[in-house]
Amino acid sequence: MSVPTRRATDRRGELVGSGLSALMAVLFAFVVILGKQVQGNGAPFGMLAVRFGGQFVLLFAILLFTGRSLLPAHGERLPLALAATIGYGTESALYFSAINHGSAAAVTLLFYTYPVWVMLATIALDRRAPQAMLFAALALAIVGSAIVVLGGGPADLTMLGIVLAICTSLAYSVYLVAADRFILRTDPVTAAAWLGAGAGLANLVYGLVIGPLVFPAAADVWRIVLIVAFSAGAFAAMLGGLQRVGAVRNAIIGVSEPLTVAVLAYLFLGQPVTVSVVVGGALILVGAVIASIVRTTRLAEPNV
Repeated sequence: MSVPTRRATDRRGELVGSGLSALMAVLFAFVVILGKQVQGNGAPFGMLAVRFGGQFVLLFAILLFTGRSLLPAHGERLPLALAATIGYGTESALYFSAINHGSAAAVTLLFYTYPVWVMLATIALDRRAPQAMLFAALALAIVGSAIVVLGGGPADLTMLGIVLAICTSLAYSVYLVAADRFILRTDPVTAAAWLGAGAGLANLVYGLVIGPLVFPAAADVWRIVLIVAFSAGAFAAMLGGLQRVGAVRNAIIGVSEPLTVAVLAYLFLGQPVTVSVVVGGALILVGAVIASIVRTTRLAEPNV
C-alpha cells in the first residue's frame, strides 16, 4: 500500500514547489547576514539556540492559532527528531563556525556544493538518474558558485573554514535526503516548528559541552526577532518545496542563495561584489530557472 505524499502531480504544483524553494533561499540569505552581525567572531551555539527556540515558539503559536496539527504524522516523528538534532542542528553549528574563518559569501558558496551530493545520493539510492535537464541545471549552478568562490581569492576563506564549510555541505545533504525520504505527510509548518525545537536543543547541548555558550546581547534583540521570523519562514518554505518537487530540484533552486548572500553582504557587511560574483551569479540563476521549469510529472524524479 503506497504512502500518500504531498509530491506535485501537475504543472501548477511544480511551480508552487519551485517558488517555495526559491523563497527559502532568499529567506535563508537574510538569516546568514543577520546571524553574522549578531554572532561576530564568537561561538555560534547561544545565538543558534535562541534562533531555533524562537522559531519553535513562533511556529507553534501559528499552529495553535490556525488549528493545524501540533504533532508530526505517525511514523515521521522519530525521523523528524533525528533530522532536527543530528542533522540540521549540527549543520547550522558547523556553518556559523565556518563563517568565523571566512567571508559569509565564500563560506555559503562552498557550502553550496551540496546539490552534487544530493544528486549522487539520489542515483545511488534509487539506481536511476533524474532528468538530463536537471544535470544541466546542476552543472550551471555549481560552475557559477565555483566562479564566485575562485574570483574572491584565497584570503576570503582559511583552510579551517574550507573544512568546516565542506562538512556543513555533507551534513546538510544527509539532512535533506533523509527529510525528503521520511517526512512525507507532515504539514510543513508543523515540521518546521519541531525542527526548530530539535535544532535549538542540539545547539544548547553543543554550547554546554563544547562551549562557550554565549547568548546575544540586548542590543541585538531586533536582529534576533528578524532572524527568528526569517528562519521560521525559510524552514516552512523549504519543507513545502521539498515535499512538492523533491530533494534534487529543491537543492538546485536553493543554490540561488549564494547570490543573495553576496548582495546582502555588500549592502550590510561592506564586502565587495566583483565581476566573478556577477558572472557566477548569472550562471546560478540560469540553473535555478531551468530546475524550476523542467517538467517532472510525466517523467518522475526519484523520491530521494
